[in-house]
Amino acid sequence: MLVLVIGFGLTGIARGYNNPPASQQIAIAKQTSDLMLNTLFAALTQEFNETTVNNVEQGKQSISLIFNDENKDMRLVGTVHPLQESDRPRDNFERQANALALAGQAYASVQRVEDEWYYRRSIPLSNFRAECALCHVNLPVGPTSDWVGALMLRVPIKD
Repeated sequence: MLVLVIGFGLTGIARGYNNPPASQQIAIAKQTSDLMLNTLFAALTQEFNETTVNNVEQGKQSISLIFNDENKDMRLVGTVHPLQESDRPRDNFERQANALALAGQAYASVQRVEDEWYYRRSIPLSNFRAECALCHVNLPVGPTSDWVGALMLRVPIKD
């Protein structure tokens, strides 16, 4: 009898674990994502303002340090002349988001990754500054309306 009680208790815990987050929790994660986007866009804009033909390598390294491969919560992803092979899409969300980004469409989804729920979103990126072509030498000198990839954001959804 004790085994049945423990079994039902564990089943209830497991079901709670699989339940998607409430809409209010998702809304808070989306607001956090909006703040994160504003901060990252400001950092990218500052980097573009400071990158010149004389310091392109330093600019590339700086961006790569900010969007380093160890940080799974923010990534620059693309298939059009990425700076590094590791900047290509890594999972189904990133593949779908990148495909939509190349058509200029944003994408968002609530997903469980490993043991945690996340609000994930992508923001399409175009060749919107002349400095893009300094680092991505195969791109035409911008700004152009060519879509080249996406900024991927991932925010944990708190209980």
